[in-house]
Amino acid sequence: MRDVFISHSSGGDEFAMTVLETVKDGLAARKFTPLVDQHGIPPGNEWRPEIVDWLARCHCAVFLVNEKALKSDWVRREVNILLWRKALGSPLAVVPVLLGDLSTSAVKAAGLEELRPFQFARTPRGAQHDALSIADMVLQRFAELPPLLDRNDPMAAWLDTLSEYLGEARHSGRLVRAATALKLKEKHLPQLNGGCLFLAHQFLVAPPDRMEHAVDEVAPSLSTDSLKKLIACLEPTWVDAEAARGVLPGAESQPGDDLPAAEPQPQDMTVLLNARKLNTAELYIRRATCCATRGYQMKSVGGRMPTGEDQIGEQFREWEGFVWQEFFDAEDEEDRILPSDLHQRVHYLIVNARKAPTADFAESVRLLHGQFSWLVVVVTTGTELPDDRVQAAFKKPTVLKPLLNHQDEIDANQRNQRLRELPDRLVGRY
Repeated sequence: MRDVFISHSSGGDEFAMTVLETVKDGLAARKFTPLVDQHGIPPGNEWRPEIVDWLARCHCAVFLVNEKALKSDWVRREVNILLWRKALGSPLAVVPVLLGDLSTSAVKAAGLEELRPFQFARTPRGAQHDALSIADMVLQRFAELPPLLDRNDPMAAWLDTLSEYLGEARHSGRLVRAATALKLKEKHLPQLNGGCLFLAHQFLVAPPDRMEHAVDEVAPSLSTDSLKKLIACLEPTWVDAEAARGVLPGAESQPGDDLPAAEPQPQDMTVLLNARKLNTAELYIRRATCCATRGYQMKSVGGRMPTGEDQIGEQFREWEGFVWQEFFDAEDEEDRILPSDLHQRVHYLIVNARKAPTADFAESVRLLHGQFSWLVVVVTTGTELPDDRVQAAFKKPTVLKPLLNHQDEIDANQRNQRLRELPDRLVGRY
């Protein structure tokens, strides 16, 4: 049986509500489990714990797009989480639905352009709008779905790992204390009795201060090893998920044992992040990949341009040697042969520029991509991004947005340092 999440903002829209109810009833009749919040979510409300759970475990998603949905920050967050899962390789079926007279250009203008590659269900041009016909189009898509694929989903694996670590505290009563620190309501506490997966979902979306408080509450009931691993899994959760997803190649180029070996990797992909610290870029990658231990490699290198006459060439050769040495342990020329399983991993090279890079810096990156087109180069640019001219020199770079707030970066580093020190503080070492 499949769980189908229905994203909507239908309150006060009779046409959208009719489509929603018809789709929901039709899915249930076809032995699907529709997951839908009937009451909507008022602006400013915190993430509802049930919806966090639904977003993490659903197999399919329907996006009912009306004028109200285009203006909803909540719908945007739902789109981001679900398409993040899909970019990681989850076999998530996505069905967007255009309601009324909306066009795909309106979807783009509202900042939901990522839905445009999917085939929309919509009223044919010139036809009269009919909610029942639209609902039938959606239900027909589900009739055509293939059987569920047995494929590793990194987000599900991340949650399972967190759940396993938290499980050590199951009989201590500290899960309830952690849930209280996360501001879960009393009605959610019975769900902790069935395991820790529900609580793990909440850890991933909690505000950083609540997450830290919850870790403090559960820590005394965990072994030192489990506590350290739990903290490592939670360190990147402060990173904005929408921004982090920008470091991922498209879903079609994700690593996996069942993917063809022929050119699945990104071509000349450069990412610009307005951070000052190397470890911030590492946390963005860990957030994007759900702390996966396979399928990804990342290495970090400095980005100070040489002072010789051929600065571009010198910088390129320095980085080229670094890639061979650090990724493939091939310092000598005769050892520089790419491995046969190269395309089973995404390779990230983090270059710490520490200030807005120059056009010469961008040219060195382009030379590097000429040698290693499959390499994702993540450039930390300091608090300022390069100007438009330099960005153009990078050849269509991905700028991670929303932009990083420098104070958030400082606070996150201090918070993570406190978390890493927690195992020692528990045994009286300060």
